[in-house]
Amino acid sequence: MTKANARWQCPVGVPDPTSGQPNKSGIACAWVEETPAINLPAPKPPRSEPAPLKLPPDPAMMSLLDSLVKRAEFEAKYGRILFHEPNVGIWLMTSEGDGTGKNCAVSFTETPKVSNIVLFSGPSQKGAGAILFQGVGMPATTGIREIQPTLTFKGAKPVPINAALIPHGKNSGILVLADVLGMMRHANAENEVTLHLDGKEVFRASMTGFMKARSAMLKCMKVE
Repeated sequence: MTKANARWQCPVGVPDPTSGQPNKSGIACAWVEETPAINLPAPKPPRSEPAPLKLPPDPAMMSLLDSLVKRAEFEAKYGRILFHEPNVGIWLMTSEGDGTGKNCAVSFTETPKVSNIVLFSGPSQKGAGAILFQGVGMPATTGIREIQPTLTFKGAKPVPINAALIPHGKNSGILVLADVLGMMRHANAENEVTLHLDGKEVFRASMTGFMKARSAMLKCMKVE
């Protein structure tokens, strides 16, 4: 204990030894330690968080996000996009199947002007599959009519087929029952497909991107 943190303390009536008066009471004074004052640090002012940095939107990123949203909306409505060239056409997986390898389908639509559509429908519970052709060159019909057109894939020989001319949308369509699984297994090139009826061309489509559609169909039908 030091005088820096102690003081004399005398009982009431007892003179302080430093006062020069004699202490005749027989009671001594003593040094009493004082508790040093605790100086608490002053509270710091609240720290203000810096405002978040605001950057102008990146036009390229905004354009990408917009295109992704539009694609998602399109696929939710029409099917999964397999191939898309704006000046050629678009392939869609219009049915993912039900896990059994049945009910798989891909379709090709020419763009930018929608003129011809071809749909390959895979095996179902009731058949081996079918191909539907729809285009502006089809003969008009109000009811189903059996026909015998000639189907030609580029690089292959024309094949006479049994088919039906049917009302389909604004135009007519030609429906061909076919072994789609067998056809997809043996198709190995980008094909242009044409249909002739009574010696007249009624349908032609380039079908660019067919190999991606073929791969998707085989995977859907669980044979790839």
